[in-house]
Amino acid sequence: MPIRKNITIDRHGYAVDYPDECPICHHHSEIKMLQGRIEAENAGVQVVFQCAFTNCGSYFIGFYGPRPAPELIALRPNKPTLENIPEEIREISPDFVAIYQEAEDALHMGLTQIAGPGYRKAFEYLIKDYAKSLDPDRSDEIAAKFSGEVVSEFVVDPRISAVAKRALWLGNDETHYLRKWKNHDVSDLITLIRLCINWIEIDTLSQSYVEEMTDQDA
Repeated sequence: MPIRKNITIDRHGYAVDYPDECPICHHHSEIKMLQGRIEAENAGVQVVFQCAFTNCGSYFIGFYGPRPAPELIALRPNKPTLENIPEEIREISPDFVAIYQEAEDALHMGLTQIAGPGYRKAFEYLIKDYAKSLDPDRSDEIAAKFSGEVVSEFVVDPRISAVAKRALWLGNDETHYLRKWKNHDVSDLITLIRLCINWIEIDTLSQSYVEEMTDQDA
């Protein structure tokens, strides 16, 4: 949470919400104010900050307004975190995590037309890598097939299969000129991807315990 702090810009003093967490690396560390700018016609102020965390050092801008008592409107850029992606998913498909992060970044910046295709691409990596984990000997065949074919032929769990098909339907809408599912948007696509993540995690963990704990161990 920001802390209240006095800053000075062009010999004008303001009490503002001062960030104590970097919006890029999300570490709580010292935030340095480098420069400020007063916007025209008492609209507000902009402040350039730098994260002092050793492994970051990123610059970002705080947007405040309006004066004379400017409130914090936004910190930009603001990189969302993916801490809620299970480790099992990260192991199955690290490429999915990387692409999903980029789609999240785009969505966070309001670039919904770019974010949608990004989520669609990320999900293709997830479902294909998951299928490969189920049948490693057919990895090349899985990689060459359309995502819908992969779901139909390799994803046995009916819960994952049903949700994955719908994620692909909405994902395709994000890449086509005409939308088929007009009552659904990118937020529904994200929900379906999250459901698939949850089901794949459950399936992977369940299978892991079944293999590790046999009747002979009892």
